[in-house]
Amino acid sequence: MLTYLASHAVVLVTVVAWLVMLSRISGSQRTPQSTFAWLLAFAFVPLLAIPLYLALGSRKFPARAKGRQLAIPPVRPGNSFELLTTGESAFARLIELIQGAKRSIDLTMFILGDDETGRAAVGALAERAKHGVEVRVILDAVGSIRTHRGAARALREAGAQMRVFMPLRHSPIRGRSNLRSHRKIAIVDGHVVFAGGMNLANEYMGPPLKDGTAPRWRDVVSVVRGPVAADATALFESDWVFCGGSRRSGSEGRAATPIAASGDARVQFVPIGPDMTTDTMYDLFLNGIFTARERVAIVTPYYVPDDALQHALVLSARRGVKTELLIPALSNHRVADLARREFLRELSANGALVHYYARGMVHAKAMVIDDDFAYVGSPNFDMRSLFLNYEDAVCVYSPAAIAEVRGFIDGLISECPSEPPVFPEHRVIEQIALLLAPEL
Repeated sequence: MLTYLASHAVVLVTVVAWLVMLSRISGSQRTPQSTFAWLLAFAFVPLLAIPLYLALGSRKFPARAKGRQLAIPPVRPGNSFELLTTGESAFARLIELIQGAKRSIDLTMFILGDDETGRAAVGALAERAKHGVEVRVILDAVGSIRTHRGAARALREAGAQMRVFMPLRHSPIRGRSNLRSHRKIAIVDGHVVFAGGMNLANEYMGPPLKDGTAPRWRDVVSVVRGPVAADATALFESDWVFCGGSRRSGSEGRAATPIAASGDARVQFVPIGPDMTTDTMYDLFLNGIFTARERVAIVTPYYVPDDALQHALVLSARRGVKTELLIPALSNHRVADLARREFLRELSANGALVHYYARGMVHAKAMVIDDDFAYVGSPNFDMRSLFLNYEDAVCVYSPAAIAEVRGFIDGLISECPSEPPVFPEHRVIEQIALLLAPEL
């Protein structure tokens, strides 16, 4: 009798939990692929799926997750904009900015490498901290899992501060372990922002390579001076407090003080993540693609869009807009390469131009729409970046800045073979990979 009652109680609790989870997932802002994957899990392995959903399922959090929700900053005039398109030039520029800092350095990275590049960056930050510069560093707990403890010791010994973003063991009301900080930002003295797709590791950036060394991944970062730096600083300050740090003394007053103009570029610093009420870059992408008149050009290492973004690009190509996508012929993520194939076949069948870069890995994330809009930043053109990660993007709206981004994209396209590679079709495997796409 007791066994029967216990079994009945387990079934009853499971059914109730299943219904609650079903109502939650049906009312959440999720992609169809993600919703379908969770529904399958609830149907076939509820005892595993329910605790997994409680641990990983939510992707948007109320104000308590970071103390407050962020607003989308406006477009700021009066900035200078510089594009760095090699890992060597980016590393030299970042070290130059760090070494020239007078008051403060705020840096957040997904990956800090246990290599020459990572050690050089930590050394440069520590040196400035020893000379009285306030240095604050945020490293993602997963991306920098092998290095953040050693970096923390070195930085703290020099007088700098370091925090870890979303430790794997944390309060569930403060986020989910699968929501990672993919941001790559350095802010120097509150008025210069270094931001893009490069992590602090050898494959992304560093000193000139020795002969015989594998080439670095193709990537891009921007350096922006001017009023937009206040928005990047506000984002870092929010992340810093979320990670357990204290607000910088006088930060409220400094935020209210306008930063002097440094150029004529109109720039918008766009935060992306679970702390935003909307999916900021996703909305920008959709709006830009639907309103494009002549050209849409995208560079991304991983192409795993949701149905709406894919259809927007298909319609763009159908209505005569030159629609171009550049991706690595083979990326460093095999599952992502399998998941993208059906999307790429559909794009090509509808007149879009898919360029496969065959000279190594392309890690750059960039986009140009007509002569009106361009961006570089950390978000890939995939569902993880657009719906799960904490990311950032530098969007530009001035002709000269847009032309720089366009020139970078066109340069990569010119290096692609005229004939696309032939990939064997494995439809079942591709569909399985696509089911995993929301978490790739």
